[in-house]
Amino acid sequence: MMNHASLKHTLMVSFALLLGACGGGSGGSFPAGDDNHSAGGVTTTPELTQAMTRGDATLVSAEALRDAALATIASQRSAYQAVKAQLLQLNTDGTARRDGSSLTAVHWDVTHDSAKLSPQFGYNDSLLISNASHSSTAGSASFAIVGEQQKGERYLVMGSNPMRTAQRFPASVNAQMDQLLENGIGWLAGRSDFSVTPLKVVIAQMDQSYYFPDRNATRSWLDAHYQSSVSYNDAASCDGAALAGCLNADTDILMISQVGGSTELNPQILAAVKAAQARGTGVLYMHYDGGITELGSTLLNHFNVSFNGDNYWNKYYMNAQDMRPYFNQLPEYIADIQQMLSTLAAPITFDFNQCDGEDCSTVNGFNQNFMNGATRVRNIMADLDREKRNIFASSSANSNEYRLEKLLALLGDRYRQLVVFPMSRDTADATAFVHSVYADMSVYNYRSLNPVQADMGNFSRSDFSHITPVSKTINLVSKNYFRAAGVYVLPGKAVRITRLDNSPVNTKVAVNTQRSASTHWFATNNGYNRPKYLQSTQIPLASGETVEFTSPYGGPLQIFFDANDQNVRFNVENIGLHPYWNGTEDNADFEARLSAGDFDWAELSTAGFEVHSQLEKMRNSMNGWGGTAADMAVATERYVSNLPHVLAGFEGPGIDVVAEIHDFASTNNFTVQNIDIVKHMNADQPTCGWGCSGNPYDAGWSFSPTGHGDIHELGHGLEKGKFRFAGWEGHASTNFYSYHSKYHYYLDTGKDPQCQSLPFESLFNTLQTSRNQADPVAYMQAQALNGWSNGAAVYIQMMMAAQAQGALTDGWMLLPRLHILEREFWTATRNDDNWAAKKAALGFASFNRSDASALSNNDWLNIALSKVTGLDMRDYLTMWGFPAGAAASAQVAALALPAMSKTFYASGGAEFCKGFDKTPVAIDGAAAWPL
Repeated sequence: MMNHASLKHTLMVSFALLLGACGGGSGGSFPAGDDNHSAGGVTTTPELTQAMTRGDATLVSAEALRDAALATIASQRSAYQAVKAQLLQLNTDGTARRDGSSLTAVHWDVTHDSAKLSPQFGYNDSLLISNASHSSTAGSASFAIVGEQQKGERYLVMGSNPMRTAQRFPASVNAQMDQLLENGIGWLAGRSDFSVTPLKVVIAQMDQSYYFPDRNATRSWLDAHYQSSVSYNDAASCDGAALAGCLNADTDILMISQVGGSTELNPQILAAVKAAQARGTGVLYMHYDGGITELGSTLLNHFNVSFNGDNYWNKYYMNAQDMRPYFNQLPEYIADIQQMLSTLAAPITFDFNQCDGEDCSTVNGFNQNFMNGATRVRNIMADLDREKRNIFASSSANSNEYRLEKLLALLGDRYRQLVVFPMSRDTADATAFVHSVYADMSVYNYRSLNPVQADMGNFSRSDFSHITPVSKTINLVSKNYFRAAGVYVLPGKAVRITRLDNSPVNTKVAVNTQRSASTHWFATNNGYNRPKYLQSTQIPLASGETVEFTSPYGGPLQIFFDANDQNVRFNVENIGLHPYWNGTEDNADFEARLSAGDFDWAELSTAGFEVHSQLEKMRNSMNGWGGTAADMAVATERYVSNLPHVLAGFEGPGIDVVAEIHDFASTNNFTVQNIDIVKHMNADQPTCGWGCSGNPYDAGWSFSPTGHGDIHELGHGLEKGKFRFAGWEGHASTNFYSYHSKYHYYLDTGKDPQCQSLPFESLFNTLQTSRNQADPVAYMQAQALNGWSNGAAVYIQMMMAAQAQGALTDGWMLLPRLHILEREFWTATRNDDNWAAKKAALGFASFNRSDASALSNNDWLNIALSKVTGLDMRDYLTMWGFPAGAAASAQVAALALPAMSKTFYASGGAEFCKGFDKTPVAIDGAAAWPL
């Protein structure tokens, strides 16, 4: 991803003019140019310049924006070729010199204690890229990046310190690397002759230790290469607050690293660096170790260089590296964008009949020629939002600054006004379809002017002229992962958010909650019915900070947290007030706003669960529940937040403490895991099927606190695959959480819980038939009773049996005990010490860790179910066709438990949701179904 770190940067697009006779040490000057006619060699127009300066796409056509972006890439491609030619001693066209002096075999082993870097196109370029590795890792990284900010503000960023590596490991550099470093120093200083006026260097923020003797090694290298023609400061004398005083107009080069900064000092160090650059001092940054410090991040951001991780595992290095093949090569992400723009400039000919369902990666050329580039654009725009960079702000008013990014954003703005929903991948106008996809991918919010998308499909109306924007102070208690703020960001209206508290929690803000996959780009029958990336990028917001952004879509504001239970406070300006419930005090307003219908979205927020709903679906939810929003909230807390998590063996805020669960955990020294997050539902359109699990889960139905679909999707986040016997399909372990809530709804109200019907009678008959077979187990296994309803019925039968036979007072509590044991088992199998300490309590004392981890689900469940019920489950599970293997059987026998009887509990298909007290029938091959 790109790193948009510089707030003061003039894009360099004609370095040949800049350097001139730079090799002679005369420096050079940045070409001024006239923004109304040219931009560093790119022909422009007054309208295009104004569009980029103002951020207003209406001033110019989409075609002009697209073509200007292509021209900008072509021009910026050559921006640093003259610099690279000079430093690598190549001809100006990137070929080697005839005299053999070119540096075409540079060796530098940066060592594993180094940082992988990447340049930012249009701001800087790679001078050295690795071509070898001491490990088997494929790939490469940049380890030297050259750039210039403003006029003459030159810098060279290196992923390690070659002066240190040369001292510690003399073979780590060759003569060509030394020469390259000398050339770089001459370029940074703006002169190469130091015989009359010695090179003046300031060295700062470097380490001096056994592994990193950077202070001394740097000075030793300078002495060896420049002898009496160099001067520098005493070690550590120019670090931190002292740096600014060390730098003056005579300083040729600042050599700096990332050691010794602090929250207080880093701004001072950065200010000193900027001031030195403004006076013409070149900066050589040489990275310390492989990690990144706050100071390192500050400096790399300033230089528009991305830190891509520690080189510890990759062990990349330059082995006789010849950089000529890279001389005129575009970075991969820019090449992708260039190809995408070229595709947009030609007739769209993709054959979407080649799609495999909604997977259109199979369409010839689609990913390569369009989607790869569009994805790069999306990453660029997300980075700009995340890093809070308004590229159209007054500080960036020069149209050359962020030129490519501006053009890409404005192109999306232009296309966004032409979209008409719904559409399909097989629409007659493939060009309109592809333009709409690009509009989705190029959304950029951190700016004041962001036109409303003309048609937002089934997401929302576009016209909010009936709403008068207001301001509101919001008070919340932080909860992972996010909470609704209770206000609506109006499309096209700049919203200002100020954080007023000082609580120790990091916060971010974003608009909307929809998952991108819930918009089906490539569906047929007009399935592409709204923008795809409705949920905006999360923007960090620190205490005391104000952010301002504008969404082309609008929507409910969400606040994200990384810690719980902190009081937070925000002032939000220029927003609307949609139907939002967060307490009984909101009852009247919520009902009135639902009725008014001024917005197309509504939200209901409880302590542990939030509903983000299309307006009509929220109206249906309220009508279906038949009470106030407060009544529905109470039911949501009980049936959606509390009871499913009780059944999953959790504790936490709002979750009942049940003795049969917690006593079991306490007796065995097990932990009842705490869960304290807010879960969410989007009553909207689903990512998959009719409803799709996740947090949030999304569905095409209206929310109901006791709705089977709602708790079913929630259950997907609670179930464990380890609870499924061999061959069972995925949903066989999903629905217990819904059934449990419905059972309690029946106890609470006496109303029919409307449970699913399970095939108890047919299973009973199958079991009875098996008793009369020569091999009952083989017979049961041959029936392939693997569907979800069979699995649910088997577990319900086990719960009924455990309750009827006195193992549990409440048979439902089999499942939370099993959850707790499964979590403890997983933790114990992480290492031998854990296993030795826990295996006896878990009921697996006869197994070593490796063998326990390798147990099949059938064997594991024979042991685990015996442990949680206190009954020997072997004969009972064998009756169902799930016999234990020899080792598992021996382990259960060693537990010396009374046997679970082979009894069936006759129930009507849905009657189990009214209680487990059912008619017992022996599985003896003779008894008939009693109901």
